[in-house]
Amino acid sequence: MQKFNSSELKAMLQDTTRKIDAAGDNRQINAAAEMLVTTLLDSEFASLWVFDEMEASLKRARGEDQVCEISMLDQRGVLAKSFLTLTGGIYNYLASEKEYCPETDNPDEIRMKSKIILPLIDNERLLGIVTAYSSVRHKQNFDENDMEMLEAIAPFLLNVIYRMFPEKQTEEAPEIYLSDRLKESSNAISRQIEANEQAQPAPATSDETLMFLANTVHDIRTPANALFGFLELLEGQVDNGRLLQYVRNAKESARFINELTTSILDRVSTQRERTLSKPLRITPAKFFADITNIFSANMSDKALAYLVYIDPALPKEITVDAAKLKRVIINLIGNAYKFTPTGRSVELAVVYEPDGGTIKIAVTDTGIGIAEENQQAIFRAFEQATDETAATFGGTGLGLAISAQYVHDLGGKLELESEVDKGSCFFFTLPLQTANTAPSFAPVNNPGCKIAILMDETNLPTSKNIMRYLLRMGLPKSSIIAIRSVVQAPSDATHLIAFQSSYNEQVHAYAKEKNLPLTVMEERFLSMAKTQTIPGVDVISQYGYYASTLHAMLSSRSVPKVLVADDDRINIELIKAILEEEFCMIETAQDGQSAIDLLARGILDDQPYSLLLLDNHMPKISGNDVVRELRAIEKQHSLPPAYVVSISGDPKAAASDNPHFDAYVGKPFNKKEIKRMLKAALTPRD
Repeated sequence: MQKFNSSELKAMLQDTTRKIDAAGDNRQINAAAEMLVTTLLDSEFASLWVFDEMEASLKRARGEDQVCEISMLDQRGVLAKSFLTLTGGIYNYLASEKEYCPETDNPDEIRMKSKIILPLIDNERLLGIVTAYSSVRHKQNFDENDMEMLEAIAPFLLNVIYRMFPEKQTEEAPEIYLSDRLKESSNAISRQIEANEQAQPAPATSDETLMFLANTVHDIRTPANALFGFLELLEGQVDNGRLLQYVRNAKESARFINELTTSILDRVSTQRERTLSKPLRITPAKFFADITNIFSANMSDKALAYLVYIDPALPKEITVDAAKLKRVIINLIGNAYKFTPTGRSVELAVVYEPDGGTIKIAVTDTGIGIAEENQQAIFRAFEQATDETAATFGGTGLGLAISAQYVHDLGGKLELESEVDKGSCFFFTLPLQTANTAPSFAPVNNPGCKIAILMDETNLPTSKNIMRYLLRMGLPKSSIIAIRSVVQAPSDATHLIAFQSSYNEQVHAYAKEKNLPLTVMEERFLSMAKTQTIPGVDVISQYGYYASTLHAMLSSRSVPKVLVADDDRINIELIKAILEEEFCMIETAQDGQSAIDLLARGILDDQPYSLLLLDNHMPKISGNDVVRELRAIEKQHSLPPAYVVSISGDPKAAASDNPHFDAYVGKPFNKKEIKRMLKAALTPRD
């Protein structure tokens, strides 16, 4: 990378801003921004990708003869890795990377050598990704200085995206004239460069030495990875026994180089993390969910049951050393994935203990397990459970040692329970520094809600996890019903959850006929992407975090309450029979005082009635007086008025003659008329 002083950089940023101001369309704006990146990093090419949330794709404003869109649904390649993890990366031998995917990482089809990637994030929201890259002709190696330059101009590039797509501005990003915003970003960056230049030059620090070591080791490891891959291919093609042994010896040497360099990089990374990490204010539900989603595709490919439980009662915001905690959880889930055979299960459980102000995190698997005599040794650096473990699964034995130290730094102790051939559970408890005491998800207040789960035996682990969420969100156990066929669904079910293997046209038609919200649990990762566009069907994946969808499902359809107040029991039973098949909860009263008590209790419990079917001639208190009392209570609590219908059979009680009632139903009761009253009560008033 070329070195630019503050005046040169300021001039470049101002020149780019002028070009953007003069641009006639997004292509010209994009070209100016990409030219800035190539100049600053001395790269051959650059791309400014903008994230389209609706299409789940990255788009760039280029000509029609070039690739302008890359779907992120396939989630392959180093670009997809950056997209999923929201982290940048440097790849100086791109084609040798394990994750390399030509369609995603080299859409321009050049002989690419090196690439640097940085996600562009504003207020925890991904807006795009900037990349710079060079071909074998340019022979450029990117380094941390290039990454720091990209990070420095990231605010400028974010404003370029806002300039091209003003609709992407959020409420947290107030509308400002964008030319001014670009200039402000330019000036801020220039001021930072000037401040750095004025500072006294410091001697090389240990951190700089570590970074040099990391870059050198990375450049060794990348071709070693490629060498191992080519030798593995060659191994399958050689028939001569003597040559085959030479190839295998060379392959083992390449493997050793890879493991050695990995261990060095782990130590360097650990040292930097311990030096640079600091407590941050985070949203724990999103923080843990983002980590677990990193493993979704791999868990699906290995056919593991992946159970993620993140306590809905977790505080909305906490303060914690996020870098260390993230490293620990990634390491524990990664180990569980690696040591668990196909077809078994991996679970992450994050449980909040409000009384003690703590959080317990556990990663449990049904993998190979660890013998009791080896359980303490694995927490020491460079130790693994057995020599066979290292030979079969690879690794350096550093991960758990680092994790144990980080958990200690966070105020806890990493512990283990394990049995050979049955699995392991790594767990720890941390004190919480709460920044916002409100729960991540408020308890659901939805009486009458009943969930039917369409499943079979293979879905049992995920079904239990769903039930765990629903119970914690406030739903009683009696309101969750497991069924094997839709014909077994209870008549008063309000929601239907179906697993992918059970979902078909019959299920869809049943939900539509009964007007039930339908949620389908995807069992093969991203296999139901197209189904998400079907009206009335929500799709969630069992290979990730779905609590927010469950909570929205429960909260979106509160069961309307109906009160039938009449001193004639036969009239009450008749109206209940008419409304039995409707989506509502019916309660009854046989005198005016009881009706008032129920109405007042409903309002105090934040569960007011939507419809009141009221006889005017009742003992104790008349229907007119009941309505007067109800309106006074509604006014006191600033509530919209409930829909009140007279069922007295007295024509003088008609709404046109009686201001206390919204409508009048004559006797004998007409089925269609009673149902029309319910529909009117649920229709928003002008």
